[in-house]
Amino acid sequence: MADTADIVVVGGGVHGASTAWHLAKRGAGKIVLIEKDGIASGASGWSSAIVRMHYSLESLVKVTMYGREMYGDWKNIVGVGESGFRQVGFLVLFPEDEVAHGRDVVEMQQRLGIDARYISVDEVGEIEPRLVRDDVAAGAWEPNSGHADGSTVANSFIDAARDLGVDVRIGPEVLGVTSEGGRVTGVETSEGIISAGTVVVEAGFRTSALLAPLGGDLPITPVRHAISVVERTPDFGDIHPVVSDRVAGAYYRPERGTLALLGEHDPQKGPVDDEVEAAKAPQLDEEISLMERFARRFPGQELASKMQGYTGVYDCSPDFQPAFGSVQAVDGLFVGAGFSGHGFKLSPGIGKIISDLVVDGATDMIDVHPFRVERFAEDDLLLGSDGNVNRSMG
Repeated sequence: MADTADIVVVGGGVHGASTAWHLAKRGAGKIVLIEKDGIASGASGWSSAIVRMHYSLESLVKVTMYGREMYGDWKNIVGVGESGFRQVGFLVLFPEDEVAHGRDVVEMQQRLGIDARYISVDEVGEIEPRLVRDDVAAGAWEPNSGHADGSTVANSFIDAARDLGVDVRIGPEVLGVTSEGGRVTGVETSEGIISAGTVVVEAGFRTSALLAPLGGDLPITPVRHAISVVERTPDFGDIHPVVSDRVAGAYYRPERGTLALLGEHDPQKGPVDDEVEAAKAPQLDEEISLMERFARRFPGQELASKMQGYTGVYDCSPDFQPAFGSVQAVDGLFVGAGFSGHGFKLSPGIGKIISDLVVDGATDMIDVHPFRVERFAEDDLLLGSDGNVNRSMG
């Protein structure tokens, strides 16, 4: 008996799971989601899962606004599972050379209705008095932001999608996307062919290899990202907000109990060539550097105890901005990849956008043209509002 579907979604991370759920909510037909290793087994499961709306591009701010609403009201919007969202606030610390740009971003957020404030150094101290501010020029504050849990969100999306009839298949490997006459015909898997008129590929850094035979030029570099988890000292007191330390090039995120999660803003440690390298624990110099920066910002935390460390893989595009939407080379082929460390924050909105494009052929959330896959071949890279490539992945 032929194996058929209306839509095949490739990838069981938070993006594939979000897209499958959004498509099912739209009544898009018979949907099959394929994941080789397990739900949230890749970057989603290792995500710091920060929820914030501080972005240079207005379009991405709008996408994160959709996600923030969903994460904060998961039970009413999705109805199955949970997001693990904790509203602890998001605090940005700016060095002198980023002050003007930071102010511009906050003003843009405010025009969009976001509760965001550009704040002085003294106001930074009022929000987080334990924090050393002698090298901080100014800050930004989003009181309604915080963090969630990547694995919890992906699995909740999957459970909700299953309830709506999505066929979730764990184990088969997608070997390629099939096409004929410039039109998608399905996917070839390790267990056979699945015929489908629409295929959505959201497979992280593996997406490039699946698009290449079809003429889709999506240059993605897998970049290793190290995270350390420490236990704060007993005298630290209450939990701290998520801190984006643009001065030190790191971020600090509260974790359950007395733990804190420390990560690099710009982990340009060089690309990784395979998943084995990506799965290694952080190198000692990486862990020491993160802990030193945390202790410099929060005095007394040089006595914090390292609990564990892990690494994940960012799927980085040349301009560090995502590529999503239809692929011009092949009708019926859609993609979401190259999120460059921003994937979790964007995943609810990207799922909505892709479902709109599949069902309606358009979306009213944002103009998707700047995020097209073809921009890389056209040398039309996406720049931030300051005219620069945005390398920050925090």
